[in-house]
Amino acid sequence: MSNSFSDRQLIEISTKQIEDIVDPQYTVIVGSRSDGASFKVDIGRVCYINRENDSGHFRNKTKSYITGLVDKSTLSIERVEWLRRYLREILQKGLRDETVRGHLHNVRYFFDFCDFEGSKPLTLDDLASNYKYYQVNLYQKARLSGAKSISATTLYSKLNTARDFIKIAYNLSDIDILSIIPKHRHMGYNSKERDSSLEDFKNFLQICITYFNEFSYAILNKIYPIPITLAKSSGNDYYWDSTRSSGIKKLPSCFYNSGEPLPFEKVKNILSNYSNCEYAKKKFYQNTLINNRNIWINENLDSRKIYAYNLCTYCFYYIYLAFTAANIQPTLDLKISDLNLENLGLSTFARKHKYRAGRQIEFSAPSHLKRYLIQYLKLREWVDSLHLLGDCEEYLFVRIGEYRQLKRFARGSVSSIDNSPLFKGIKRVTARDIRNLCAEYYIKHSKGNLSLVARKLNNSLTTVAKSYTSIDIESQAIEMNHYHEKMITAIFRSNRNNKQTISIRTSTHYDTEKIPAGSCSNLSDNDPVKAVGFNNEAPNPSCATFESCLFCEFFAIHIDFEDIHKLLSLKEALLKSSMIRNDPEHYLLSIEPSLFRIDEIINILKGKDNRVIELVDDAEQKIKMRIYNEYWDEHINFLTVASEFNRKSLIL
Repeated sequence: MSNSFSDRQLIEISTKQIEDIVDPQYTVIVGSRSDGASFKVDIGRVCYINRENDSGHFRNKTKSYITGLVDKSTLSIERVEWLRRYLREILQKGLRDETVRGHLHNVRYFFDFCDFEGSKPLTLDDLASNYKYYQVNLYQKARLSGAKSISATTLYSKLNTARDFIKIAYNLSDIDILSIIPKHRHMGYNSKERDSSLEDFKNFLQICITYFNEFSYAILNKIYPIPITLAKSSGNDYYWDSTRSSGIKKLPSCFYNSGEPLPFEKVKNILSNYSNCEYAKKKFYQNTLINNRNIWINENLDSRKIYAYNLCTYCFYYIYLAFTAANIQPTLDLKISDLNLENLGLSTFARKHKYRAGRQIEFSAPSHLKRYLIQYLKLREWVDSLHLLGDCEEYLFVRIGEYRQLKRFARGSVSSIDNSPLFKGIKRVTARDIRNLCAEYYIKHSKGNLSLVARKLNNSLTTVAKSYTSIDIESQAIEMNHYHEKMITAIFRSNRNNKQTISIRTSTHYDTEKIPAGSCSNLSDNDPVKAVGFNNEAPNPSCATFESCLFCEFFAIHIDFEDIHKLLSLKEALLKSSMIRNDPEHYLLSIEPSLFRIDEIINILKGKDNRVIELVDDAEQKIKMRIYNEYWDEHINFLTVASEFNRKSLIL
């Protein structure tokens, strides 16, 4: 370590102190995580070009706080101004503290890369150059497997935070930054297949309801051991005694009707299932049915009761999400004072601010939720009566954490429950998948009414269509097969004389003229005419509308990368324009036939020459990387910007 490295003055500023960003180089941002714990981010250190490399400390411990040593003589005035602008921009947006924390750490990661692996940027050109190398580095990590890999979501977050920092640091417009650094497109949700089905959802929800009823009743009515209905078991007389895998016992005929255990002499033969030694049986009887039961009844808060309460919170959390289809974080932000039980089942019974959308959202649910909610509120009263340490009593979802402190229930508060033997054989459905499955349920039962789904999910129509219309793989395969059959029939009926494939011309370089859709063999300036096989319903070819060339008798393809890349770029342009227009009727009449024709042409080419398969793969890879044919590149980029503007307008 350099001898010039030393501590520096630090100024702690909360996420609400927007006007106090005077000396960003000394700034430590202080806020609260979603579970109520505080955090600190020493963001000011990035203003020093030479500083201690802290990247190793944070690789697996991003929640830790470490003050970095710096070389004070390398303070950059340019970076001070960059950071001042950035902090004021993100703090005045009213973002969640967790969101601010994530942005700041991403900025740290970017500058750690720039200063320890890059060229220590001090200008806009330097930043843009370092960003490109940073992008390549992250792309490589995204392709890895194992502990060093990063997810598509992490890739998207890090790249776009770094891009936003550069934009804000130099007061660039959307068009200006787009010309320097294209915005990374999040491919995670579109490429990731959801394998949770409605059947998985039903099973998981049913077991959550069962355990919530059984464990909450046992806590409130002082019943121990807890009689349970074991998942995927038709047997009776199962009881829960501890969190261990051996903590689920089968104890038939061991209790009076009142719930008290029978005398040892009357049950020792039954206990032979656990041991043939009478001493061991007596010890089990004394510990489980007498001592542990007395501790439970006498209000002592032992590890079993803590686990049982946390299990109830876990189960009710998923029950609540299932009945409301609500966003995760606004649900966790709910306070008991936000609820109006009188409206439950009739109209909006709670409201909360959704920070990501920057607006208020509403909670509604069927009346079935009311019984479970009332039972859970009784549990909340019970845990409040214990007067445990913690300052989160007003929140609806709280858990008992380490050192018997009350903590807010957070997204990561489920690991011990997930591994419980109680859920053995049950597929856990994630909170995000629950929202997707609820959307699927509403879509099916409303016969495709996306407006209803959008209202229920508190989303725009665009977001619903993009992110919440997928279904499980098996159902998707069946339904898509039916859909394609109907679609193909409709296309044949509307613009074709029969079901036969309509061929195309292939060309050499000297017998055609290059056009944005491919090539044209009309070298004599004849009027364009429909290819044989298309009827009057097919688009009329026009030399001014290049997608209509697909239906022209003179349309041709040269079997090379350029023409195939043109076709796939045209396909991308059609898809993006359709997304902006958001008109299903126009899509079926104008867009779908063109897309179908492009796919048909590609399949024809593949049948002519095996080399085409490689050319198509290469072209598709370029499209995924947002590298389009030169004619369509500017057009598609314009459509991308317009689509983003349209999305923001719908949200607002």
